[in-house]
Amino acid sequence: MTNSVRLVTLGGGNDPPPPDHAHIKRKNFTPLQHLQLGTTLVSKRTPKAMRLLTKLPVAVVALLLTVATSASAQQPLVFGVLNQQSPALTAERWNPILHYATTVSGVPLQLRMGRTVQDTNAMMARGEFDFVFTNHNFQSEFDTIGFKVIARWAGDPIRAVIAVPADSPIHHLHELDGKRVSFPSTDAFVGYAVPLVALKRAGVNVEQMFGGNQEGTLAQVKAKRVEAGAVNSRFLGQYAEREHVQFREIYVSEGFPDLAVIAHPRVPAATVERVRRALLGMSSDPNAAAVLTAAKSKGFEPAVDRDYDGVRRVYRLIGQ
Repeated sequence: MTNSVRLVTLGGGNDPPPPDHAHIKRKNFTPLQHLQLGTTLVSKRTPKAMRLLTKLPVAVVALLLTVATSASAQQPLVFGVLNQQSPALTAERWNPILHYATTVSGVPLQLRMGRTVQDTNAMMARGEFDFVFTNHNFQSEFDTIGFKVIARWAGDPIRAVIAVPADSPIHHLHELDGKRVSFPSTDAFVGYAVPLVALKRAGVNVEQMFGGNQEGTLAQVKAKRVEAGAVNSRFLGQYAEREHVQFREIYVSEGFPDLAVIAHPRVPAATVERVRRALLGMSSDPNAAAVLTAAKSKGFEPAVDRDYDGVRRVYRLIGQ
């Protein structure tokens, strides 16, 4: 039993209920249980090819139907998403993306995440995800799993930002010494590892507080429960626009590649490639335009593991 939250199961959730067989007309109907095994079922109106098929033993036909049913009821692959936002906002953004990818690739994908960042990371460590949208896998504890980078969120590089309320008297990093600073979690990359390195290099010691995710940290800054917050630059702008609040940036880091979509090594290469092509094709597909607009996304770009060497290096600087 895990702490995972099953947000949606794609493919079949809205199927109409089966018909009430008690009300189906039974004209010219012979119950199969009254026939002996191997009985040929042929109608006078049945075409020749169909008559040949129906001469197959009932057991063989049943086996074929079972195989077909199993294929059509293929278990969805689990697509994990890092807790950058609340589960509700994550589902709002990712369900349409995964529905699109499922439709185009033919690979059913199911969104899942843990209740907290730590839960999601633990699920990743246990191999509960077939695909994951994250950058926490570049911490050393995940090196032996063998995840494969297949794409990344498109757009400008992400940057760590330390921000304060617009009316704060704090204007420089050194003024945070001894102050309360919120971070999404100790596992966050641009929300913790990058700003922590910057603070240490500046000789600044802060009282670390945690918001649970990007939104939580910004909410703490907005409510002035902390003097500053460290977050992903992309979420700072989105949150300020949605919540009608202004922040002032007092530190902005160098750029890093945005979060990656990674595949577990057990997923067949052909399946991984189908999902990869579906994600990369979103930016040029008119059918995906509305999905990307709602997600405030430019789609996905090609990416490989070595693109994240800088991310690994920063994690190692703080012992992760």
